[in-house]
Amino acid sequence: MHPAIFDAAAVWGRASLVVVPAREEPMIDEDAFGLLFSYCEVEDDEYGSDERDDFVRRFQGFERHVLDIVSGMGLPSDHHIVCLGHAVYVEFRDDEALPELLGLFRAASARLLRAGFANVTVLAHGSRWVNEGEGPPLSISPAAPRIAVISRPSEPLRRVLDAETLARRDEDTDGWGPGAYVDTEALDALGKRPKNAPTVLRACGAQFFRIPPLPVEAR
Repeated sequence: MHPAIFDAAAVWGRASLVVVPAREEPMIDEDAFGLLFSYCEVEDDEYGSDERDDFVRRFQGFERHVLDIVSGMGLPSDHHIVCLGHAVYVEFRDDEALPELLGLFRAASARLLRAGFANVTVLAHGSRWVNEGEGPPLSISPAAPRIAVISRPSEPLRRVLDAETLARRDEDTDGWGPGAYVDTEALDALGKRPKNAPTVLRACGAQFFRIPPLPVEAR
């Protein structure tokens, strides 16, 4: 339990949760990247599976594939990962020593597709609020009601979730569809420019391009 957020005075009442901060720490905003891997056929697989175990193996397999991909991306050592059930989110500070992130991002989407997982993979950039000298506070309270803290205000997190929502489609919703999406701020931060003039996809406070996945060899 993160001491800057909760202490023993946090109690659950009948109508409200009262959270009393244990101490104040200076917070700063810093630039960061957010990377979301979304299992976009999760509902089709859940309701289309004849056996419960088939679906469990399916979504656990997606998660394992993503974690394996992320472990090989060479991200800053203090990156953090949040598993959301239908998606996996990764956030890390903007570091000049970052690897060739755009190529790795494209290859990651292609690897998931090759493994049989249609996906929405999103890369975004923006500011996030953290305690000075630390990463985002990650904590879960030990007793009911369980309270999970995974972030303070984060533009990358908001943007990838907005894009993932806009990409979802069904018979009633004409979303962007599966694919790899990168916001224009992320491209600027990486010093990249589109070769052509791709269609601009607009989300709240951000603009995205859909880019082709990078072909990869089977593993």
